[in-house]
Amino acid sequence: MSRADDIFVLFDKNTASNDHETTSMRHFFEDVPVDESTAPGMGGGPSFSRYAPSANEQPQPANATARHARVVALVSVNGGVGRSTLVTALSSGLQRLGQSVLALDLDPQNALNHHFGLNHALPGIGRTSLRNECWDQLVQSGFCGCRVVSFGETDIHQQDDLLRWLKQEPGWLAQHLSGLGLGEQDIVIMDTPAGNNVYLHQALEVADVVLVIAQADAASLGTLEQMDLLLAPHLERNPPLRCHFVINQLDETSAFSLDMLDVFKRRLGDNLLEVVHRDSAISEALAFGDDPLDNEAASMACDDIHELCRLLISPRILP
Repeated sequence: MSRADDIFVLFDKNTASNDHETTSMRHFFEDVPVDESTAPGMGGGPSFSRYAPSANEQPQPANATARHARVVALVSVNGGVGRSTLVTALSSGLQRLGQSVLALDLDPQNALNHHFGLNHALPGIGRTSLRNECWDQLVQSGFCGCRVVSFGETDIHQQDDLLRWLKQEPGWLAQHLSGLGLGEQDIVIMDTPAGNNVYLHQALEVADVVLVIAQADAASLGTLEQMDLLLAPHLERNPPLRCHFVINQLDETSAFSLDMLDVFKRRLGDNLLEVVHRDSAISEALAFGDDPLDNEAASMACDDIHELCRLLISPRILP
């Protein structure tokens, strides 16, 4: 039996096979529901701060027919897999293919603001949503003419207020997307925070396609069942959410990484859409706010990203 066979056997089991793992998974999936004991107006709980939308300000229902843009959400259970890096690179790559791209950051870490080198003084969706204002004035210019809407700088109190609000407003994201004047020619690429959280659920409600980002390691492999459970309700809707996996930052010099890649291929089959190789030049470019696809000399990672862009806009992926 090969090393990859050993790994596959090890992970090809129920991740909730004992009481400790069952408890861990339950805690993971209990992150999102509203805790009524602490919700405003439920008695004993803290009220919204001055930053939060007024309870009397009921948002207008989103017009489902107004949002024709194709929406792709990049998600993962664990952090550090390169979601924000891929969102930035895909936005540039798709724009180079003639697409009209809007990169949207749903992660309070505000990584897209740094990657695109945007104006930090401008508010993002975090503070703007707390003021119950529209997002149309938040659009900034990104690489190759793509557009970017960042999460913006927020403090811990603003983040807590927004989380409490969004748990009670499942249509928040759909409403704001419908107000951006997007059309059939637009592709929205969304960055989401790692794990089971309200931003992920908002994204899954509006996404046409979800790309699950993983690395060829044991940590990512161990999260596949959790992600399956998260996505299951959305795969059954009409029309169903289209789900694909991307292995990111593959290190071909590591025999273990190659073994893990083999395990992922067996586990995911045709759902594994693309493998993106590790390339330090991409991280270095983003650290300086430069387009990671500008310097493409002998870069396997750039080739991988361009191929992923071509796959995304193919009829079998994006409707």
